[in-house]
Amino acid sequence: MVKVKVPATSANVGVGFDCLGVALNLYTYFTFEPSDRFQISGCEPRFASEDNLVHTSFQKALAALGKEPMCVHIHIDSHVPVSRGLGSSATCVVGGVVGAYALTNTPIDKEAVLRLCTDIEHHPDNVAPAIFGGLVASYVDETNDVYHVSYPVDPRFTFLACIPDFETKTSDARKVLPEEVSFHTAVSNASKLSLVLKGFEMFDSQLLTVALKDEIHEPYRKKLIHGYEDVKAICLGVESVCFYISGSGSTLMNIMRDASKVATIQQQLTALPNHWTAIPLAVDTQGVQLC
Repeated sequence: MVKVKVPATSANVGVGFDCLGVALNLYTYFTFEPSDRFQISGCEPRFASEDNLVHTSFQKALAALGKEPMCVHIHIDSHVPVSRGLGSSATCVVGGVVGAYALTNTPIDKEAVLRLCTDIEHHPDNVAPAIFGGLVASYVDETNDVYHVSYPVDPRFTFLACIPDFETKTSDARKVLPEEVSFHTAVSNASKLSLVLKGFEMFDSQLLTVALKDEIHEPYRKKLIHGYEDVKAICLGVESVCFYISGSGSTLMNIMRDASKVATIQQQLTALPNHWTAIPLAVDTQGVQLC
């Protein structure tokens, strides 16, 4: 039996659309045990089938490693909410692939794991930080080679995940995006991205406040998130550093220097029509691990 621990991730981080993601200390644990028949437990009934993303990723990894298909009992202990923009599908993919490596006693090559996970997930912005930990920029070239670079984040920052009681489907969030953006918008986002990376490293809240303002996807996606403006006003009203949509939503991420203000935000969120849970998180620097 093997157990795999995978961190949640927050993709895009505002101006890093489809190329930047950060791992957070909220985890899903996957247990894999050989069995005489397929079994899966710990997940919602709608996911309890052989089409489960953990299982399909596990079997694809076995094939990539040249191993025979294997019947397993998979148990999922997830603290990462589904369809909330916190990388729940990436945790499943990474967990399934690493589980296949571990259960076949194959040395884990994180670069190979990244390539396989990207092939399954179709983009690396969530899987890369889930594998390597920290803040990671990634890129897939025209030959499908995957490149990634890690950047430091000052541990004094608190990532406050404001999670509502409703989902946002990635497919719906993609549909609202424009097919083209202006030259000015593209240059503006690219220029701010380099400043954001330095701001995280240097604990420079002023730099982040100025630069972490996306113009490519958030103006369109915020319309899908009920209460977006109210949550933003509450968060920024206590002198938070910056605020962005985590992944494609519906979680809204608030970055803070002063964690003592978390309770104030949590209290004010209770007055909103939808139920919001605010969880203070730190950056996970380890990525996927065997327990």
